[in-house]
Amino acid sequence: MTNRRDTIRALLARANHITTPQPEAETALALASKLMQKYGFTEHDFDSEPSQQDNAVVVQEVRVFGKYRVQRLGLLYAIALKHSCTGYRSEDEIDTCILVLYGREADIFAARTLFAAADILGTRLLPRGDRSWRISWWKGFRVGVEDALATMRTEFISETAGAGLVLADRMTRANNEMRAQVPRLVTRYNSAGKGKAYSSGQRAGRGFGTAGRSFDTGIRGEIG
Repeated sequence: MTNRRDTIRALLARANHITTPQPEAETALALASKLMQKYGFTEHDFDSEPSQQDNAVVVQEVRVFGKYRVQRLGLLYAIALKHSCTGYRSEDEIDTCILVLYGREADIFAARTLFAAADILGTRLLPRGDRSWRISWWKGFRVGVEDALATMRTEFISETAGAGLVLADRMTRANNEMRAQVPRLVTRYNSAGKGKAYSSGQRAGRGFGTAGRSFDTGIRGEIG
């Protein structure tokens, strides 16, 4: 078990090191996430200081590049919302979409780790088809992942007294911080038709799950 912990810890350190290139960091995060799911670990099993509970709201930029990056960025945003984070899409760079996230560092880390795993799963399961068909599939996949995480979050809240209030407070603080720093944000809605590709993606997304809990970091400390 020690070797497994050491391997995961090394991958996380590599992923979070400031000099690690973005593609390599995302690969390391994805591998760490897969091992954490396989052996039942959660991100707070690897805190360098387990007693530390930093509830300050931080800001992080996450870059998503490659094919279907707009839909995959939407997937990251959906996962972040389920982890009491919020954010907005910044101006794109060449072949790269940028999401600016607000939330506790531990919550953003949990969201990014799950996204790495979901992104690999979606890429692996993506069926053949033309571009519009695959975009519709990705939209359905995002909704399916949202459904899966919503179910796990609801179960966690029902089993943990006071957790709902803590998670809601985290989201409020993250949203307030974002609005204070970027007050003139505009909300845009992107609807998607529900066809065979969408339904296929949604079914695939609903199969996404984690062995550990990704919502409970620091909950007991905040409840008291």
